[in-house]
Amino acid sequence: MAHVRVTAIILIGALIFSMVQSKVFTRCQLTRELLRNGFSRTFLSNWVCLIEQESDRNTSAYHEKTPRKKFYGLFQIGSEYCKERRKGGKCDISCEALLDEDIRDDGICAQKVFELEGFKYWSRWEARCKGKTLPDIEKCPDWQYPSSRVSPPRDKRMLRGRRSALRSKRFSSRISRK
Repeated sequence: MAHVRVTAIILIGALIFSMVQSKVFTRCQLTRELLRNGFSRTFLSNWVCLIEQESDRNTSAYHEKTPRKKFYGLFQIGSEYCKERRKGGKCDISCEALLDEDIRDDGICAQKVFELEGFKYWSRWEARCKGKTLPDIEKCPDWQYPSSRVSPPRDKRMLRGRRSALRSKRFSSRISRK
């Protein structure tokens, strides 16, 4: 009976992983994606180190310690933060969503974990990153030359310019009256 159960779990796991699109990032690709997803430059080397240690930059990484304790995706987020086959957990996300190549939802959940527990939540960060030499991401192009911000639409720029021109006219007319 136990053998049949284990075989069924393995088949279900294989089916899930075959349906999921995964990606293994290079260090610079990962840096770019983290910056694009709102991660602060202050701790970016720590995040890159954490991801390299936890999942080897693989979005489909999966680790099962016990049947009730599983870790998913790039950040190896534990099953208390997600729910299998439907949204739920502390991040209100399905665990399978943490295994695809879209890391936006993974990043939001990882930042929530960080807000609640800090980097100490990830044991490999504690053992292999904390107080150690962190990955050199400063050589990555996006670190040196961040993508330029999109300027506001022309009509908003013109409106802002007109407002400041009106303010300066009012100010100068007040001074000339005195």
